[in-house]
Amino acid sequence: MTLEILSTDKVQVLDKVENWREAIRVAARPLQEQDYFKQDYIDEMVHSVEKLGPYIVIAPEIAIAHARPNDNVKKIGLSLLKLNQHINFSEEGHYASLIFVLSAVDNEGHLEILRHLATTLGDQETVSVLLKAQTPVEIINIFKGE
Repeated sequence: MTLEILSTDKVQVLDKVENWREAIRVAARPLQEQDYFKQDYIDEMVHSVEKLGPYIVIAPEIAIAHARPNDNVKKIGLSLLKLNQHINFSEEGHYASLIFVLSAVDNEGHLEILRHLATTLGDQETVSVLLKAQTPVEIINIFKGE
């Protein structure tokens, strides 16, 4: 399982959101609506950042929200909220415009997705193009290498 699980129906492009909590909730909405997980999983993602800080901001402009696998998650999933105005996850300036949500059913099944995501997002040119994209179709085509 690779990044093909990220499809246009799981990608949103918005100008802005009010705060990082809303960013996580909005980014998670497509997966929740498609029954990948229950509301509790979203609450756990928000709580993790409140408790542990902005650890989900893995690089400038990139956040990967997730929580521990549990009974609230039904299947592995990946969604993306792309913001035109980045959001700050902390007072120290952890900004993100690309907010991914990863749902995991166990401690290992999602690792291949994370590896592929890290490889793709490790290319600064790809990230620059993603930050300029304005539609879900554009974003999916970037991930496909088109």
